[in-house]
Amino acid sequence: MTKPDGRRIGHLDMDAFFAAVEQLDDPSLRGKPVIVGGLGPRGVVSTASYEARPFGVGSALPMAVARRRCPQGAFLRPRFARYKEISDRIRSILRSVTGAIETISLDEAFFDLSGRCATFEEAEEVVRNVKHRVRIETDLTCSVGLGPNRFLAKIASELDKPDGFCVIRPESVREVLDPMPVGRIWGVGKVTERRLQGLGILRVEDLRLAPPSLLERELGSMGKRLQQLARGEDDTPVGRQASARSISREVTFAHDLTDLLEIEEQVRSLAADVAVQLQREQLLCHTVRVKIRFPDFRTVTRQVRLAVGVDSAGFIEQLAVHLLYDRVPLRDVGVRLIGVGVADLSISSARQLSLFEKRAAEESPRHPALG
Repeated sequence: MTKPDGRRIGHLDMDAFFAAVEQLDDPSLRGKPVIVGGLGPRGVVSTASYEARPFGVGSALPMAVARRRCPQGAFLRPRFARYKEISDRIRSILRSVTGAIETISLDEAFFDLSGRCATFEEAEEVVRNVKHRVRIETDLTCSVGLGPNRFLAKIASELDKPDGFCVIRPESVREVLDPMPVGRIWGVGKVTERRLQGLGILRVEDLRLAPPSLLERELGSMGKRLQQLARGEDDTPVGRQASARSISREVTFAHDLTDLLEIEEQVRSLAADVAVQLQREQLLCHTVRVKIRFPDFRTVTRQVRLAVGVDSAGFIEQLAVHLLYDRVPLRDVGVRLIGVGVADLSISSARQLSLFEKRAAEESPRHPALG
């Protein structure tokens, strides 16, 4: 693990992306609290505009709670196709300045300028230009950070939100990190934070100066990693490390589904959505999985591993439906949640031909239970 040095890593994070897109497309929503997510009684908030956040509404909050806290808000279902369209524009801007891009989600990406920019000053100018182009070409704001590694770039982008720009230089790492609460370190969740606080480790500086033997005894090998981050050290490369990623979609229903045709329709729809994202990101999957949650919250996940990578919507639908009927113990009790996901991703050098699409159409008969 090397100390912060000459690397120049950027991190771009769109501001309240889903809600901002809705406000962009419907000017009547601008300046108003906008909450995007599942609208049923079991739905959760995906994104809340900054106008909604003073009411205590944020991501992952149950939608029913969000409605109570902000009854005057505009509650909208996500429009993923529209969000992907704008996300593609943002990735094009990043690709114009570097080939080393790591897309985290539709609204977030790392980009490595080390090979392009000889100095931090040069990298800062490129990042400012990226931020300006995003505003001009999408009419949306983003927060961008620049640092000597991924961890510090991410921290930098969070320091001046929304519409922020922040640079953490190697010589200012301790000045920036030391006063922060220890919970800002990657990998420190609520449980680990309470454990560290019990040891008197409240700030990042405390973690940086803690005896390594203490951290190893209390946290095992993770203790060493957390202390490295507290020192601002992170050698993780930036790149499209697709094999470590996955793409999934799931939906929780307001009323349990019992009709097999409805269940299959939902599986096919989710599979198609996942395939669209695969194709947009020029990725292939080697694993397809289906997730079913029953009314008693028992959850079943089944998956199939493929010898070759695919991105065909028809083929992924076929596999997902096969898993549903042949591997999931469907009963008359109903289904509370359905999810479809793909994993073991690899980068596609070229879009696949229609071979899989044709075969899927020819070889995907209805399950006998559906006639």
